[in-house]
Amino acid sequence: MLRAEGDEYRSLLEVAGRICRQTKGEEPSLRLLVDLEAGEPERVIDEVVHAWKKGCTSVLLCASPEYDAVEEIADLIQEIAAQTEMHIALGLGERPYDVYALWRQAGAVEYLLPHDCSNPELFEHLHPGHSPAVRLTRGLWLKGLGYRVTGGICVGVDGQTDEDIADDLEVVRNANLTGMVLRSADGSADLLRVLAIARLCLPEADLWVATDDPVLQARALNCGANILVTAHPEGAGPEAQRVLAPMIFS
Repeated sequence: MLRAEGDEYRSLLEVAGRICRQTKGEEPSLRLLVDLEAGEPERVIDEVVHAWKKGCTSVLLCASPEYDAVEEIADLIQEIAAQTEMHIALGLGERPYDVYALWRQAGAVEYLLPHDCSNPELFEHLHPGHSPAVRLTRGLWLKGLGYRVTGGICVGVDGQTDEDIADDLEVVRNANLTGMVLRSADGSADLLRVLAIARLCLPEADLWVATDDPVLQARALNCGANILVTAHPEGAGPEAQRVLAPMIFS
């Protein structure tokens, strides 16, 4: 499938889109993206509550692993849970077990932790000084704490082969993740192909759109994606003319 061309390639995208609509419904879900390092907690709460009143049902709170306001994040999660019925997801990078536990207890239900590449050399290129094994272990911690775990793959890394991508898809499938997000390392990788294969591997998973390219976003919704992450949920629908905020991959 990674090497399919012509009619086989088009069939791959079509089948993945059909499976997505059958398992996840016709309309994509909207997820509000909030960068915790870009505003005060009061502003964040106001933004989330406003989005909730406008019909947005989930939120992704993001920050770099260096953002160390652990207790403040727990308080923020509790406040969002108290004021809304939002599905609260976190994208806060690699953290100690007790921090994950604190945030889970506060009310977070999902955690975004892409493994990017299972090939250690490629992972080292993306995250110097780190190991994919450590990240995958943290994924097990998160599952043990009751989180829904969303993983992810980076495509287009210098030196990456089809075999590497196949291995990464196997990692995602064998981990039985509840969600996945893709990103491109060089901007030219065929994310749609990998997205479609991921939908076949994980028919029940939530597959996120992780691009601010409106054309690619619309195409992704037709070949397997079912969640749109946006900083501007008002008026957003499945059309391509929405603004998709940049994802934070830590």
